[in-house]
Amino acid sequence: MRETLEEFAGRHIDGLYHGALFLNGGEEAPAEDLVLWTLTGTFQEFRKIGEGSKSERWIEGKLVEVFLARSVSGDDGSIDGEGLDTSANGGPSPGAVEIDPEALFGAAAKMPPLARAAIWLVVFRRWSYDQASRVLGTDVDGLKGLLRYRQVLVTAVVRRTLDRSGTDDDRRH
Repeated sequence: MRETLEEFAGRHIDGLYHGALFLNGGEEAPAEDLVLWTLTGTFQEFRKIGEGSKSERWIEGKLVEVFLARSVSGDDGSIDGEGLDTSANGGPSPGAVEIDPEALFGAAAKMPPLARAAIWLVVFRRWSYDQASRVLGTDVDGLKGLLRYRQVLVTAVVRRTLDRSGTDDDRRH
């Protein structure tokens, strides 16, 4: 028996929501809207997609497509890099601290939407460069350029996490 959209959405809703939170810099209302728009906007297309890992990749791609379409219209609330420290001056290893989700979302919110989408697909969801570049509408070299934001993201998250934990001064001295 073929899986319904409701069953499919139920299996993937947590992953989609976490992706939407990342893409929207931790803002819950836009993340919820993004998931809702993605699922309702793909209702007709769902019947054409087969079950299995292909359908999971398909819905993740749709989430990114809806996010990017909304960000072009100015509906994502991103700051497009304003205030993001891009110096990446070393610092502690990311494995040395527990990452604060708010720090991750806050740093993501300051990145351009296309970079956020690239990082979510390739780093968090482990898409191949070819798959991700097709959904993002860029070539592999363009995707590699977007993925350079990974280091910026990690540095910003670690700094913010350390600042909140009160250990930043201890590590610098």
